[in-house]
Amino acid sequence: MIFTNIYLVALLALQLLHQCVWCQQLPPQKFQTHPTRTNATSGWNNRHFRKSSAAPKSDEMANTCKDLLTNLHDRVSVLASLDEDLRKRLESIENKMSQFEANNLGRLDSLALQQTDFLKRLDTLDYMERQTKRNIDELKGDLNDERKKEEIVLRSARQTNDRLPQMITNEERIESLGTLLLSTRSAVNELNNHLESNISRLSNMVARGLKNIRRNSVQQQQQPNYYSNQHPAQPLPTSCSQDAPTVNGILSIQLTPESEPFYVRCEEELFGGGWTIIQNRFNGKLNFFRGWADYQTGFGNLGGEYFIGLEKLHALTSSAVHELLITMQDFEGNSRYARYNLFGIGGEKEDYALNLLGDHEGDAGDSFTYHAGSKFSTYDNDNDGCVDCNCAQSRHGAWWYNWCDMSNLNGKYFEDNYNMTPLYEGMYWQDFRGPTYSLRAVRMMIRPVAGDGDLERK
Repeated sequence: MIFTNIYLVALLALQLLHQCVWCQQLPPQKFQTHPTRTNATSGWNNRHFRKSSAAPKSDEMANTCKDLLTNLHDRVSVLASLDEDLRKRLESIENKMSQFEANNLGRLDSLALQQTDFLKRLDTLDYMERQTKRNIDELKGDLNDERKKEEIVLRSARQTNDRLPQMITNEERIESLGTLLLSTRSAVNELNNHLESNISRLSNMVARGLKNIRRNSVQQQQQPNYYSNQHPAQPLPTSCSQDAPTVNGILSIQLTPESEPFYVRCEEELFGGGWTIIQNRFNGKLNFFRGWADYQTGFGNLGGEYFIGLEKLHALTSSAVHELLITMQDFEGNSRYARYNLFGIGGEKEDYALNLLGDHEGDAGDSFTYHAGSKFSTYDNDNDGCVDCNCAQSRHGAWWYNWCDMSNLNGKYFEDNYNMTPLYEGMYWQDFRGPTYSLRAVRMMIRPVAGDGDLERK
């Protein structure tokens, strides 16, 4: 509307200017006199008077046109300034609308995350409710069985009143025998624990001595070439648990005579050693927010941070029954561990699903059982249990996501503000420091369980 007004005012100004120019160029009008009774002298005087009065009128018209043009110029200037102000206001309104839209998108994302967390908690509550109902039903069944047994005993006691004192005496004897049995069992358990600890220490000392002897003999020989594809003459070990000599913790293993050997890093101290490290994070220099191809083949450096690869991990856990050990440390120096007595994943056709996960022990709590049975997901290959979201994208990681997670050990590494990270986005463990604390170091290790051709370890 402002531009239309300016156009109309400019058009009007041009018309007035044209009229003013026309007025200034108009020749003096020739006045004719009607025949009257006046003489020629009087007619000449009239014509002279009219010619003299025409010049002032033309000047007055020109001045008037100039005044009009000046006013129009002022009005056009005012309208132009008003148009500039309105344009600035429109730009300010557009900026505010953009900010409002961005804030709304951020709020929608936050609401989506809160909804996902709420649904996860609701599923947990439903699971707990079902377990509680099942336990109550079992207790009711046991109570009914005990009542039936009690009724049978009372009936038999009523039929033979002389046996009732003898029955009470037998109950007292049973209670005393039970107490004695419990005390004996606790003493046996204590002795068994001492014996196991002594055997474990002795076996560790013997194993370390053998490793040191073998390591010294290997160091005296030629150092092996880690990048050679040639098969050695002697058969290679199939895992770190076979007490094979390592060089700086690095060991070449071969799962079958037909498969290609590859190098792994071993942990030789924790819980008797023999662990194969499948994931190692401690400084955040390696990016773990990667796609499906990287996680399938593995990435990183065995001397630093790395992930062994899903294909190799499937081959390892398929060759023998393995157990899993996860160690973690926060930025205050507190260390925790979680251990599962069974662990195994499926192949590529199963999207490397977490098919086998045993019982838990350890002081870090159990934040991994929730993921049992889930498929592995990355930001470019969504296999999680969430219908309307991509857990790998929202968690900035790759994991066996369910709906979505209670642990995210391949999440983003936060060196700054590690104790105030965005919810569920850091390298976190639910039962150790919670989902807004990103841990400083994490290691995942596997080892064949006893009875699979390896040396028995505690």
